[in-house]
Amino acid sequence: MINNEEKWQATLNNEEKWQAALNNEEKWQAALNNEEKWQAALNNEEKWQATLNNDKDYDGKFFYAVKSTGIFCRPSCKSKTPLQENIEYFETPEAAMEAGYRPCKRCRPDLLSYQPMAELAEQAKSIIDRLYIDKAALSHELKQLGISRRHLTEVFATQYNCTPNEYAADRRIEKAKAELANGSEPVIDIALSSGFGSLSAFYTLFRKHTDMSPGAYRSMHRADGEAEKSYFVYDSMLGHIAIGAAGNAVTTVQFADGLPNCGKRRRSPVTDLAASQIEEYLSGKRKIFDVPIHPVGTVFQKSVWDTLQRIPYGHVMSYKQVAEMAGNANASRAVGMANNKNPLLILIPCHRVVGANGFLVGYAGPLEIKRQLLDLEQRNL
Repeated sequence: MINNEEKWQATLNNEEKWQAALNNEEKWQAALNNEEKWQAALNNEEKWQATLNNDKDYDGKFFYAVKSTGIFCRPSCKSKTPLQENIEYFETPEAAMEAGYRPCKRCRPDLLSYQPMAELAEQAKSIIDRLYIDKAALSHELKQLGISRRHLTEVFATQYNCTPNEYAADRRIEKAKAELANGSEPVIDIALSSGFGSLSAFYTLFRKHTDMSPGAYRSMHRADGEAEKSYFVYDSMLGHIAIGAAGNAVTTVQFADGLPNCGKRRRSPVTDLAASQIEEYLSGKRKIFDVPIHPVGTVFQKSVWDTLQRIPYGHVMSYKQVAEMAGNANASRAVGMANNKNPLLILIPCHRVVGANGFLVGYAGPLEIKRQLLDLEQRNL
């Protein structure tokens, strides 16, 4: 009986030990849960700091949603910082949208890659291209972008090295120049149809852009116009390329389906030669062009275009560097305007000019084509 009693006590002791072990396991699990909560708190604090600092290094690592607005953003979003208690974090944009949140229109967290300032500038440029003649409609449409005029001016200047007003004025002048060169309408009619409110304003701006009067410009182009003008549209791996010529020299290369101010649609030996050399360039087989060219522009524009042809294949320069090479270090903005008006894309390599920060700013053609041209040259150095 004593042995049995001892055995019973031993059994009781083992039971107590088992219960103690269970209790320790529960405590261990509780400790693990607390550790996980503590780590989550640390992670949320790190995310909050990234949100406060608009830290772009965290873009793609998480997204934050604002309960009071129903919108989710990237950590780098420049929108007004919300209250910390109103924030919810998500690992993916899909998770945020499944939870009922909408993507922010400013930072576009629903897109894999997004450059909001570049897109905003391109939207403004598209509006100006469409409405530059109608100032009232232009002003109304630009306001619909939802940002202040000052902010728009800063964004546009960063992207295109000129303000929206300067770009619109430049478009009006370009239209007037085309009509002066190819038409016979009175100067006052051309000024009004190009969006100028008065003849004096037109004369002042025209002389500023061309260093000559409208009448002198017309006379110059009538002299140049003695050579027969023609153009033809060629297919390329980048789309349609319209090549214009006057006599035995190429005057225009644009990504377009036509050139209304370049005479008859008719191919010629010099346009065929230009198309052939451009195709060789796009195939990585040519780095230097020897087709004869005759770009029409002001003395300053021509000096800038001559400078652009000295930028080596596969290299890039900033507007300031081009201005210094052209002999006028303070003319970087004017250089940007001339670069954007390059009439001979690819042949005169304006795509090799970038912003001081390396961004693909202003280009006489589509920015995506500029990116492809630079990538092509890097691959074939």
